[in-house]
Amino acid sequence: MVWLIAICITMSLACSLLLVPLVRKAARTLGAIDRPDQQRKLQTMPVALGGGVAVFAAMIIAFVGTILIDRAFFGFQLGYNRSPWYLLFGSAGALLLVGLADDIWNLRGRQKLLAQILIVAMLVGSGTVIEQIGLFGYDLPLGIFAFPVTMLWLLLAINALNLIDGADGMATTVGIIICLGLGIASSMTAGGGGFAPIVAFALAGAMAGFLMFNKPPATIYLGDAGSMMIGLFLGVLAIWTRLKEPTVLATAPIAIFALPLFDSFAAIMRRWLTGRSIYQTDRGHLHHLMQQKYGRKKMLLIVAALCFVTTTLSVLSIKISLPLLPIVGVMTVVGLLVATRTFGHAEFRLLLGKASHFASSFAITPASIKSKKYQSGILMQGAGAWETIWEPLVDFAKSHDMARVKIDLSLPWLHEGYHANWQSARLPEKASQLKICLPLFTQAKIDPNSAQNENAQLPVGPVEPNQILIGRLEIVAPADHSGVYDRFSDLVDHLAEMGVQVDGIVASLEQQAIEKRLADSQSDHYGTQKPAAAPTQESLEGSESFSASTTS
Repeated sequence: MVWLIAICITMSLACSLLLVPLVRKAARTLGAIDRPDQQRKLQTMPVALGGGVAVFAAMIIAFVGTILIDRAFFGFQLGYNRSPWYLLFGSAGALLLVGLADDIWNLRGRQKLLAQILIVAMLVGSGTVIEQIGLFGYDLPLGIFAFPVTMLWLLLAINALNLIDGADGMATTVGIIICLGLGIASSMTAGGGGFAPIVAFALAGAMAGFLMFNKPPATIYLGDAGSMMIGLFLGVLAIWTRLKEPTVLATAPIAIFALPLFDSFAAIMRRWLTGRSIYQTDRGHLHHLMQQKYGRKKMLLIVAALCFVTTTLSVLSIKISLPLLPIVGVMTVVGLLVATRTFGHAEFRLLLGKASHFASSFAITPASIKSKKYQSGILMQGAGAWETIWEPLVDFAKSHDMARVKIDLSLPWLHEGYHANWQSARLPEKASQLKICLPLFTQAKIDPNSAQNENAQLPVGPVEPNQILIGRLEIVAPADHSGVYDRFSDLVDHLAEMGVQVDGIVASLEQQAIEKRLADSQSDHYGTQKPAAAPTQESLEGSESFSASTTS
């Protein structure tokens, strides 16, 4: 078995090294490239997409080749496996096509989700089902819930890998470690032999070859096609591997997936608790924050180390029959990230504030309900002095008898984010309230396209500001008399003053970014290792354009 695994990894690695340059050239010829934008895609130059095609092809070649070699020279050592592998590869191929369509035409989030549901339903309907949940030796049959639970698990696996694919080498590195963990674990268990380890190691080898071209600075990306396809394989392998307990929801597989699942959970909580759409992309993921703090290469090493810890403890727990071990490992890794404010602390505070608000609502007496107010302000990212605009806004709301004020700011090119909420314990009934949502804009003098371009040069001459949407402001007031119009008339005047403050904060942050970039450039000139990339542009001379357009 060891020789077959070695042959499989070598074959997939070699095929990947040969296929990736060909796919990269074809992607550039066909125009399948990822171009920088003004918000999230801050790479230096357009980068080819379609890396998932090369990984998929290399894995299939290695998988089939290993089986043929086993039949010819190893006497059917892999045996006969009844798992519907052809359906898995077919489903993965279909998901690959959906991802390619998204990479080229930029599908909406709900369209991708619908396609994922249809593909996963076909696979689950063929018999890939989690029939019971097993933890610590206790089994709970799922019965009629087996189908939806399996669907949910596979959708989580697909989207977890897709969400972490936002930095050079990130999804590939995590995917390799998870694949190796699943491959080793499946070869250790009686029910997980056969083809399962071969598929896992073939996928690991293919991704290892791809990583040579995807490591910082990447020349080709997996794209949604690759990340979703890899997520499906990992999710199904976790089911078919049968890690000790005969279910995917045992402690070991969840621990192996801990890092991508934690990132996905935090993203959903962050968007839901701030009132954003769960489909809305941002730069608040694990890799974004760690890259800003440690730089691209150190970020990749730290993430790999954390994933290695959870995966190793999971595999070790199978060897020594200690199911608590992976749980301790996951709690340690997650606790370390939150406690050091590296990732998850803002989402934790949002969740804690929501729970505290909900719990305290049961203790409010009728006499105090009108005077009771709730207030929270959380710096999601960065170090901007956003409380200087929030506190006057709260004072304005109090003096004008408002019921709620909520602000949500996101400046990804500066790695800044802020969310704050102030409201009465009981809001007016919807029929008796006036609600206004205000999109907030400012003018950035740093071009977000080059905000993290390590190779960009400082421009010569004046820089034209770029008007950027940075967030929204929500106001709710009781519409109990005509005086509500006067309140919102005063609000317009207050917004004009707030706009000047916002522009001042943005200008200050941009100036700090420029100074940091200049310092980094000088350090690099004298041979000092350059830290994490930072924005670069000409000095700022103030900012004077903040606007809010009203929609009811």
